[in-house]
Amino acid sequence: MAIEVFNDGPTFDAVIEITAGQFGSQTQRIPVELPTNTRKRLVVPFFCASAGYLTMDARLKDSNGKVRDERLGTRLNIVQWKTPLMGALPASYGGMPTFPNDRQHRPEWQPTVARLESEFVPDNPIALEGLNTIYLNTAKALELKEPQINALLSWLHAGGHLVVAVDQPADLNAAGWLREVLPAEVAGGNSLRAGTALHHWLSEEEWAPLYGYAPPVPGYSPSHPLARPNSKVNKSKPVANAGNPFTELAAESEFGAADLPVLTLLPQEGKVTVKSGTVPMIVSGSRGRGLVTLLAFNPEREPFRSWKLRPWFWARLIDVPHALLGKADFNVYGGRSLDAVFGGMVETRQVRKLPVGFLLLLLVVYLVVIGPLDQWWLRKINRPMLTWITFPAYVALFSLLIYLIGYKLRAGQIEWNELHIVDVLPQGDGTRAVLRGRTFTGIYSPRNDAYKIATDLQYASFRAEFQGLWGNGNDNGKVSLLAKPVGFEAEVFVPVWTSQMNVADWQDTAESPLVAKLGSGGHTIRLENHSGHRIGRLWVVSAGGPISELGDLPMGAAKEFDLTGAGATSLEPFVAAHENEFQTVVTRREEIFGDSAKAHIDDWASASVAASFGSLLHLNNGDSREFVWPAGMDLTSLFQRNDTIVLAWIPDASLVAPFNKFTPKRQQNGTLLRLVIPSR
Repeated sequence: MAIEVFNDGPTFDAVIEITAGQFGSQTQRIPVELPTNTRKRLVVPFFCASAGYLTMDARLKDSNGKVRDERLGTRLNIVQWKTPLMGALPASYGGMPTFPNDRQHRPEWQPTVARLESEFVPDNPIALEGLNTIYLNTAKALELKEPQINALLSWLHAGGHLVVAVDQPADLNAAGWLREVLPAEVAGGNSLRAGTALHHWLSEEEWAPLYGYAPPVPGYSPSHPLARPNSKVNKSKPVANAGNPFTELAAESEFGAADLPVLTLLPQEGKVTVKSGTVPMIVSGSRGRGLVTLLAFNPEREPFRSWKLRPWFWARLIDVPHALLGKADFNVYGGRSLDAVFGGMVETRQVRKLPVGFLLLLLVVYLVVIGPLDQWWLRKINRPMLTWITFPAYVALFSLLIYLIGYKLRAGQIEWNELHIVDVLPQGDGTRAVLRGRTFTGIYSPRNDAYKIATDLQYASFRAEFQGLWGNGNDNGKVSLLAKPVGFEAEVFVPVWTSQMNVADWQDTAESPLVAKLGSGGHTIRLENHSGHRIGRLWVVSAGGPISELGDLPMGAAKEFDLTGAGATSLEPFVAAHENEFQTVVTRREEIFGDSAKAHIDDWASASVAASFGSLLHLNNGDSREFVWPAGMDLTSLFQRNDTIVLAWIPDASLVAPFNKFTPKRQQNGTLLRLVIPSR
């Protein structure tokens, strides 16, 4: 969320308060100093908990709580979970990328481009994760400040797709950071007739870029309308021909005959995606979990700017699913949030549910006592008027009984649980890394109370459990968040005898807790444990192949593991083995009454590994999805890209200071490290 405040009055300290006006109950506060004649621009991450309709209320308050200004009921456009969202920093407004627009009646399914002003580019990498792709013209790259550059690079290495167009080759001399991540060296310019080559790539050649922030793919249903056409998952199944709109695009003779100014690209670690003769037109290469695509031409200049197929070019470049480009309508339903699966791990075991049969029996007994039984014995003692005393007594007695039953089933001690899913993004030689963490927290409260949560990590945010895309998709937590320049402070209200899950998103830079190096041929892997804790369980997903559980790795140890052992199994069955457990746990968590059995997941380690590949769940197929998840959570696209994935479980420990600022009587935590070794 981008916020701009201008103070033309006396200096004062202010707080910007943001709330969801329609759904959700989280309040976010951002303190800001406002000297006289000062304009402040802020960008903060904000989690969207709505599936189709969202309004936001914004208030500017002074230190006394007085409202100085407000914007209420601001309606926000929402892009569906699987619809690509592209951010663009073009050199000119007329150079904005566009997509074919055939979904005026269903705008939420229309692939969208959002223009980013250079002053509003976030310096917090978490705020960029809603974007699948960013288009950057080098003229705008010169305007970015160092914190914005660091956030952009973090987003890229965590799985983003960065598309770069060179306005002037000299721009790269001033933007050395950008030159270092490009997959090719830029040399002198020339002109050629490249229209035929671009149209051939657009309509006939294969192009299936796989990166971390790509829209999710149904792993077991390649015929699904939103599946990417060149997906490598489950190729044995026949793919239904839903129609490829690119093959129907007619060539434009004027563009084909025009001279297109191009730069000479000398591929380094990149792969030539499109070429005209021997001249590279598009070069792409992986950077960490992300992808960089370099264009040899400037798409904001003629003749490309006037090309009638320009919207289709952008759709092809970022791999928009075919169904989103056609005129045929479709419906994709779903689904529950994957947060619920982690909730089944971190929620307390102190709460037990009352079986429905016992509740009905108690109700029958109550009705019998206040009715026939009361009438019978009062008649027997010939005191029918005593019903004015006995009836209130029965109500008080059964109320006390219900309280005692609830106390026995739900009363317990204050409990705090943390489950950390940490992506290790190596930097440089791999000894240091960016740690992108998602911490799932569970609080059990024996009374109505508010609990303090805080962290001093550089980039961090906090939200309530996301309920998913069924219905309104609103959250049910009462969270008040104060965003600070470093970290946050939050207050979570938990009703008596209940357990509530929340999620902290954070990023930090530290010594890499896990260092991995593949052996020759990829048959062995050397792992070094620098986490400061014992790694209890290890899994390695070999490049496009099986998953192997390798054992443990003591603190500070380095060990070489054989990946060709007999214990390896295919990744898809490994994930599928957890499907019934996931579905049962999520269903049981939604039930107020019922059996408490199978309402929790005790094996945090293997369940967290399976939940890291949500697209491979059998439940996510056809026209519905059982689970949805935030960007970057799913590693399936990296598995499809033949990257090697290391998953290390650290029991009873975390890499960061605890988030709770209260003392629990009961506590449990664990950490899953996720390290990806890109294929080259």
